[in-house]
Amino acid sequence: MTSGPAPRRSAGPSSAAATVGDVAARAGVSRATVSYTFTQPDRVSAELRRRVLEAADELGYVGNDAARRLRVGHSRALGLLVSSMANPVYAEIAAGAEAEAAAHGRFILVVNSDEKPERERAYINFFESQQVSGILAVPVGDVPPELLGLRRRGTPFVLVGVAAGPHSYPAISGDNERGGHLAAAHLLAQGRRRLLFVGGAHPHVDLRLAGARRAVAESVTPATLEVVRVRVQTAKVGEAVSRTLLERPDSQFPDGIVAGNDLLALGLLHGLIVAGVRVPQDLSLVGYDDIEFADFAIVPLTTIRHPSAALGASAVRILLGIEDEPDTRGRFEPELVIRSTSLPEAARP
Repeated sequence: MTSGPAPRRSAGPSSAAATVGDVAARAGVSRATVSYTFTQPDRVSAELRRRVLEAADELGYVGNDAARRLRVGHSRALGLLVSSMANPVYAEIAAGAEAEAAAHGRFILVVNSDEKPERERAYINFFESQQVSGILAVPVGDVPPELLGLRRRGTPFVLVGVAAGPHSYPAISGDNERGGHLAAAHLLAQGRRRLLFVGGAHPHVDLRLAGARRAVAESVTPATLEVVRVRVQTAKVGEAVSRTLLERPDSQFPDGIVAGNDLLALGLLHGLIVAGVRVPQDLSLVGYDDIEFADFAIVPLTTIRHPSAALGASAVRILLGIEDEPDTRGRFEPELVIRSTSLPEAARP
């Protein structure tokens, strides 16, 4: 007599530790096969499904929140909500997400809130009406309550960004605090002492500012860091900030600037050069993100490289239950890319 399936074990205290990887190892299959078993069972053979389900029973695994909520009846589309498509970094996130989604038979619907919270809320409602399977969110600020409500009703999301306070949803981001520290420490190493940080009111930017402040606090040689906050981080706003700086007396003019993103930095660079400020002889400048245009500026821009495409791809894998939420500080390290806006002191004329 053939034995029936192993009896289902109740999930004990250790079951919460079981991951997709644990089930894959026990069943002798890939992580993707485990994910498909729970989210797209028609893509998995009966024999593989049996092995995965038996392994999940033995381990007490019930899947992560995203995998449990990807129900039959939802579309094969995933929604990607970004705060501003004017920033090329979001196009890079979308490209990474789209490529990863396609590899798993999914499609990406991209919407742009244009930094407007009311438009963001409307798009979240649109995603629910379209029954998307899940959402990748790069919101204007904190996670909007409409997105949390959607999650409670069965549609999961992954935040591509920094989560504010305790949270139960997956969030993935680069190490922005370290990136800000790298930027300011580089300027200090070039002998700059009157630093200025220009950035918007955003959780990512707040962390970049915190890193810059830490670098100044750690400096052996006394240095200062002034902060200028802006509403949005665009090139136009950066150019406007440059005009206000040009009204200052020499004693109050910064000799090094850290910008919250590359668009701000490029606007600052344009405004300063047009006014006759020599970059980097008179002032050094560092941006953030390493968008494509950074290397093609009239003076190529020193910046912090941000792994945007990799973040988008990883967010899709987390949403589909193929990948566990990582320690992003170790996975997505920022990198200082030195170009002409901050030449070493020895290289200045």
